[in-house]
Amino acid sequence: MLTYDLKNLSKGDRSRLLSRADVDLSRPLAVARTVIDRVREGGDQALLACAQEYDSFVGRDLRVSSTAIKAARKRVPEDLMRAMVICKERIERFHSLQRFEPFEFRDDIGVFGQKVVPLDRIGIYVPGGTASYASSVFMACVPARVAGVKEIVMCTPARGGKIGDAVLAAADMCGVDEVYSVGGAQSIAAMAYGTELIRPVKKIVGPGGAFVTAAKLLVRNDCEIDFLAGPSEVLLVADDRADPRVLAAEMLAQLEHDPLARAVLMSTSTRVLATAAKELRKLTSSAPRRDIVEQSSKEGAVFIRASSISEAVRFANEYAPEHLVLDVASPKAAFKAITNAGSVFLGRYSSVAFGDYCAGPNHILPTKGVASMRSSLSTYDFLKTVPYQALTRPGASKLVKTTELMSCAEGLPGHALAAAMRGKVRM
Repeated sequence: MLTYDLKNLSKGDRSRLLSRADVDLSRPLAVARTVIDRVREGGDQALLACAQEYDSFVGRDLRVSSTAIKAARKRVPEDLMRAMVICKERIERFHSLQRFEPFEFRDDIGVFGQKVVPLDRIGIYVPGGTASYASSVFMACVPARVAGVKEIVMCTPARGGKIGDAVLAAADMCGVDEVYSVGGAQSIAAMAYGTELIRPVKKIVGPGGAFVTAAKLLVRNDCEIDFLAGPSEVLLVADDRADPRVLAAEMLAQLEHDPLARAVLMSTSTRVLATAAKELRKLTSSAPRRDIVEQSSKEGAVFIRASSISEAVRFANEYAPEHLVLDVASPKAAFKAITNAGSVFLGRYSSVAFGDYCAGPNHILPTKGVASMRSSLSTYDFLKTVPYQALTRPGASKLVKTTELMSCAEGLPGHALAAAMRGKVRM
């Protein structure tokens, strides 16, 4: 655990806090490049060999049959299925309000507008390492379906040949068209470039580990991706009335994700900071994922004293966290000044855990400061806008001179000729 005072924070400490320790991608990039080349050249045979080597996959059929998916759904306990239905409905409700709208207008030049078109085939990656992420299926698939995507392909590693029942049930609930028992860089290569079994997709979304991140980085010139995911992180801003036990639990929830996770607590109260640190140690000692939390807490559990909520908010914007919790008396007032955050949780009752599963907003979020330039995954990620224009003859004539001046200034006289010819056409 690390403790700082924001007022006396050195330039070096500030830089380290803002940069975050991240996964070293040098080795994953080298491995991912080799795997991608293998799959591109060897197709299904190479894909199966990689799944067996890296995922411990057992068997020969990578595609999960609809019969197996339906059977998995029946095995999910009724109470869990009810919870999953609530999750899907709430996520769908939120994302259904995210829409690009077509438009058209007419002026003295002609008619201009925008058409909105969904992507026709996308791939989602669902992690399958230290936990089973049915929630990530909903977060990736629901906005795609709301956008109108026609085909969804899902890849997830099957440890020992088995994918979790809840993950398959979630895929069935979302109408996923194809499910494959393959993970890692090999699945990214298969979705990006295609094999005999898997047709290529237009975009790949979903979080993953270092090798998935490295593979997405390598294929993104050929296949669109959402963004490169880093370790989970939360920044909490708390006043002197915040409950230290609740804050500690919120930190634990992020720190249990992986050894590189980050949980930063900023408060105007030294009492809140000290007590929260004490409570976090208590929770860690009995945490089911204690080994992971102990590792991540060494560098990732950070406590910072701020002189005011305004100062804390300014730092939050600079930090641009994946998750931002405003556990203060006037959260909406503080939120007005927030410009950089993946997702924001306002007030005493808004746990990040609710957002991870069933509140409605997406939990696939930019990390490591990328929230300063990138939004969470949303319906917009699966839509394209196609602008159009229909000039009249008089309108074309009006624009000839402007186009001629601009194109000749740029050394492109052919553009001026094309415009002039259109301006003279008579039908």
